[in-house]
Amino acid sequence: MNLELNGKRVLVTGSSSGIGTSIARALADEGAHVVVHGRNGERTSKIAAMIRENGGQADEVLGDLTDPDQVDAVCRQLLDSGGVDILVNNAGGRHGGWERDGWFGTSPDNWLETYKLNVISTAALVNSLVPAMRERGWGRVIQIASAVALHQPPNFPDYQAAKAAEINMTRSLSRGLAGTGITANCISAGIIHTPGSAAELAAIAAELQLEGGWQAHERHIAVEVFRQTTGRIGRPEDIAAAVCYLASPRADFVTGVNLVIDGGIN
Repeated sequence: MNLELNGKRVLVTGSSSGIGTSIARALADEGAHVVVHGRNGERTSKIAAMIRENGGQADEVLGDLTDPDQVDAVCRQLLDSGGVDILVNNAGGRHGGWERDGWFGTSPDNWLETYKLNVISTAALVNSLVPAMRERGWGRVIQIASAVALHQPPNFPDYQAAKAAEINMTRSLSRGLAGTGITANCISAGIIHTPGSAAELAAIAAELQLEGGWQAHERHIAVEVFRQTTGRIGRPEDIAAAVCYLASPRADFVTGVNLVIDGGIN
């Protein structure tokens, strides 16, 4: 399928590693001009260079999206160079890391910083970059949320609430953009095997005393721990493929959707 992304300019936040890198590479493979974003200059430049070496088009932009001044600088750089047609809000995470702190180990400051990292930064980018899309009469906004917002385990309450807010705001944004030619959609990702999640998955395998390498115990963890019907852990490419579709003109009739890609957790 030709996704008709040739020449579309895309900002993928948090694309210097993990799922964001896979999204950036997949969009570039489809012909989009990708702006790789990160906070670490060396890693960000490495991903942009890799895309160009593979025949794609890539620029780079640096900035901490929890800092309003840096958000403004990122957006000004993009708008001065022509703006973007597609905004993929992938950057996020949990302030303080992924320890299982639970409700009573998560301070109000943790809640605030996690909310800023996931929700406020997204709103700021939308407010700055989407008006130019409206002027052109076409655009895409895609949020990368998390399936934990739907299942509510007690491990990361601040992160779960922030991702639930992203789902809610996407639906609201889609209605606010009615008739503009811009769609807004969300992807709620399940357990995805990335360098960031590898340690957590390895810890689960050790706790269960599973023998062998990842290939030997992936299915057990997927089925017995996460109750996934597909029998495997997700790959970054699973998310990237969905982003490419939602970003394309082929998805003109899709807006306000929360697409859950979690391997069939039940």
